Parts: sequence; C-alpha cells; structure tokens
Amino acid sequence: PSAHGGHRGGRVPAMVIAVAMLVATAALLGACGSGGDDYAVLSIDQALKVEAGQTVKVEGTLIATPERMVLASVVLESYPPQAGGSILVLEGLDLAGVVGLSSTAGQSGMAEVTWSDFPLVLEGVMSDGTLQVTGIPPVVETVASSVRVRFSPGSEPQLLDGIVWWVFEVTNTSGAAYDLTFPSGQMGDLVFSQGGAEKYRWSIDKTFLQSVQVHTLQPGASMTFVLTDTLVLAPGVYDVKATVAASAGPGDSGTSLPEIETTITL
Repeated sequence: PSAHGGHRGGRVPAMVIAVAMLVATAALLGACGSGGDDYAVLSIDQALKVEAGQTVKVEGTLIATPERMVLASVVLESYPPQAGGSILVLEGLDLAGVVGLSSTAGQSGMAEVTWSDFPLVLEGVMSDGTLQVTGIPPVVETVASSVRVRFSPGSEPQLLDGIVWWVFEVTNTSGAAYDLTFPSGQMGDLVFSQGGAEKYRWSIDKTFLQSVQVHTLQPGASMTFVLTDTLVLAPGVYDVKATVAASAGPGDSGTSLPEIETTITL
C-alpha cells in the first residue's frame, strides 16, 4: 500500500502530491456510468460528454483564481500550479467548505491561486460544459483547546481496491501562537471498525521517522496533511476514528487533539 503524509502551502509549506499519483487515481476512479449513479465517478472527459441537466460526480484537481474555478485532469509543473489537460469549469463552489486547500493568498508578488494537493470529487449538474456544484466531499470537524480539526475523505462513497485519500486540517482558533508537536513522522491515523471489531488501521503496516517534529501555527493559521492507501475491505458502512498524532498548545503545555468519529461507506 502507498502512504503519504504531508502539510500544505499557503499558510504553511506544502508537500504536494505528485501529478503521477493524480493521473493514477483518475484512472482508478474514472467509471463509465450515467449521471445520478451514487457509485459512478466520472473523469472530466466523460463529464463533458454528459447531457445538460444530468447530475454527476466528477474527479479532478481543483485550480481556482479570482477569474474562474476549474477541475483539471493535469496539473502543470509550475508555482503556483496551473490547470492543464481537460478542464471542467465550476460554478457555485464555496471554497471555504473544502478541507485542505493550498493558496498563494497573502504571498507577496504571487498570482492569487487556490488549489487542491489531492484528487477531489465534486457533485453537480452539467450545463453547457460547466458543472453547477451541488455537493462536496463530506466534512467532519471538532473544536477543543482553541484548535479546530477538520477531516474529509476525498469522495463519498470510497472506492474499494483503489487509491483513497483522507484530508486533515488543523487550525489555530486562538489569539496566540500554538505549537503542534508530533512525536514521530506519523502525522495521523484512521481506524475502520464494524460492530466494535477493528477491520483496518492505516498505520499498522507503515514505518515513520523517529524524531520529534514541531509545527508552529500563528493565530488563524492552518496546516493540512493527506493520508493515502489502498483499501481491501468488504463493501459496507464502517465506523471511522480519525486522529491527528500531535499535541497542541503553547510551548510544552500541549494536550492531545480530540478524535473525529464518523462513518464511511465502501
């Protein structure tokens, strides 16, 4: 299985998921199907062929500028990123609702661009080559000790036997700088269970750098990381616990961040 943990740019430096992974995921997720099929996720090329008025789910990389928002099948190698390949124009998307976006906002001398460092699945209605967005990946959040934790899968339902991705975002909601202290290179974990029995743990077959890492968040600042893997589980609904493997607080007074509990359908 592949594993990825990183933190994002804009407000903190980013580890961007490679374009090759996006292409591989697009190949895995692209499915032939009609609009409205809850389990059919279309490629951008497929969505562009759908008749107006059809509801679809489409996978791509989000690239947003003040002029327009699009899903792109390819990300050009530049900073900030630029959309390449097939492009689907988006309307009606609230960027604040999407977890884990990177941005050049506030960076002197940089064009304003916001983007996803991971494949994103959006739901909407096709209209003349444009997706009128009606749904985004589900978001679960909790707030404790002046820190907000948001968690989101890249899509719902999650694909069996294919690459899946889960996005974590930690925001300092206090008026003072906060340290996020990770005891190792492991940034987070997920546990899937049914009827109280554990069926999957993301970290169980992975190794991590054994050194303490500290990320300081200024007031209002956020950091994001993405975990990826290949799921081999029976179809069904699973109880999921998502955790950030860090303590939060000023200096050495940090406390453990709360778990997020949700359900995910495979």
